[in-house]
Amino acid sequence: MLNKLFGKKETPKKDTVLEFKDGSQMDFDIFWLQRELEFQHQRDRIQFRTNENHSLKFGELINSLFDIRKEELSVLTINDGSLKVIEGEEEIWNYEFLGHYKRNEKGEYEYYREGCSKLANQVILTLSYKTYDKSKTDKDKSISKTDAMLIVHLQYPEGLKDKVLYVQTTFCLPTIKLERSKKGINPQPLSLSILIGFDFKTKEETETEFFSIFNSAKDKLNNGKVEEMDYLERELIEVLFHPQIAKEFYFGKKVMSENRFWDAIEYFNNSFTALQQKWWKDQLTDEEFQTLIECSFLIGYCYYEIGLFDKSYKYLEFSAKNSKTGYKYQSEYINCLIALKDIRSLMIIDHNIEALTKKKEDERTEYDYEFQLFLIRRRCYCLIELKLYDQAEEGLKYILSIDPENEFAKQEIEYIKQLKNNE
Repeated sequence: MLNKLFGKKETPKKDTVLEFKDGSQMDFDIFWLQRELEFQHQRDRIQFRTNENHSLKFGELINSLFDIRKEELSVLTINDGSLKVIEGEEEIWNYEFLGHYKRNEKGEYEYYREGCSKLANQVILTLSYKTYDKSKTDKDKSISKTDAMLIVHLQYPEGLKDKVLYVQTTFCLPTIKLERSKKGINPQPLSLSILIGFDFKTKEETETEFFSIFNSAKDKLNNGKVEEMDYLERELIEVLFHPQIAKEFYFGKKVMSENRFWDAIEYFNNSFTALQQKWWKDQLTDEEFQTLIECSFLIGYCYYEIGLFDKSYKYLEFSAKNSKTGYKYQSEYINCLIALKDIRSLMIIDHNIEALTKKKEDERTEYDYEFQLFLIRRRCYCLIELKLYDQAEEGLKYILSIDPENEFAKQEIEYIKQLKNNE
């Protein structure tokens, strides 16, 4: 009101801002600003962006990245849900890369595609070049690169409509057959993954808006004025200092509780990697080391849950061997060894049982008894697998002497009887 009285204009509300009931806000501009930050961190020679008034030619792109010449181009296929084939070096060279992101005459977006293999908006381009027939017209008569191929994958776009979209673009050059003898044993393909921008305004407008926010955030950070940062500045700085260990760990546990194990592995691995780097710099506190152990355990647990026991093993072993307390680490490690049919399974089980039996009665806790029953159960399982039925039955009867209603022990004893009868 005072602003109006004194003729001072109120700051207009941005159309990208969403206000919540608790008074907090979210600015959708962050979706393109985060990707622009990533784009700006790419080396200059791999920064490609285009717009509705500029054509990014496919030939210029691949020539710049991989030295593929116009004279070598043969056939380009594009799979975006339907299959399109382009032949002829001029047509392939001048193919407008990301051209489908242009709006039509009515200003409408038409870039949606059914996508390759029904993955929406995901496009696969396959280029054959340096084919045998091209060797007749190409002045370069080398044979080692004959019948070469380039595969290009366009990911679902990110960013913000009307401003700028970013397409994660992955290039793969498979090993050429005739190059194998020159590259040594088991040569590997060449791959590159970059962000390519498609602007709906000028490049200068995009970069000016980005750097005004980014530089403001850096100045406030350097001058200790973090509390003065707005939403966009805070979010942008968080990306710059990614990963935030506690935040990644929190989201990892959250998605793991929803059985989103692959997602959880990504979050936990971000924290695990950051903590590892601190350890190598001798900057890891005792508390952070415990977090490192827990991260390793949770990564191993997630891999175990999706049946990747060989990947699970490394992480579960680290947590089990570096934790002085916590039977959950030992338990999952033993489960993993058994799943892998590792010959150390019984030895490690017996070692843990021996350590527990040496404890004095007044030193034992309820967790000791639970862990001991777990060890005996797993020991019996191993013995049954080894067809040592009598020893297994002895262990199961011991469980029943402590817990007469134990269903596992009852069922396993009946299972042993069946196995013996079938021999």
